[in-house]
Amino acid sequence: MVYADRFIYRKNVPFGEKELRSVGAKFQIVIFGSGKSIAPHHHEKTVEIFFIHSGKGKITLNGEVHPLASGDFFLCEPGDTHAFENDGGTDLVVLIFKTNEGGEKDIFWDLAQAPLF
Repeated sequence: MVYADRFIYRKNVPFGEKELRSVGAKFQIVIFGSGKSIAPHHHEKTVEIFFIHSGKGKITLNGEVHPLASGDFFLCEPGDTHAFENDGGTDLVVLIFKTNEGGEKDIFWDLAQAPLF
């Protein structure tokens, strides 16, 4: 499986719009290395379902911090501010299913609205 570097994580997209037969749909695997985090951000159109495959860390979702462990899942709707932090000693692997993805134009960094990791 080939992973591409993106921001501070690596990702692979096994299924996109073509395979899922739905405009704006995507299934991706995202790997945050130990000590890595992504700043708070939101999407105006995209809906995301996060499933924690392995590793440990935390997600801040609309200002609430939740510990992450294998088997956890979260729904992130348009406008929900979210950030991830890998505070464990191994990779944090997150499976993400997106619908109505708006691409690069649908990522809004909320640096003033939530704490940075």
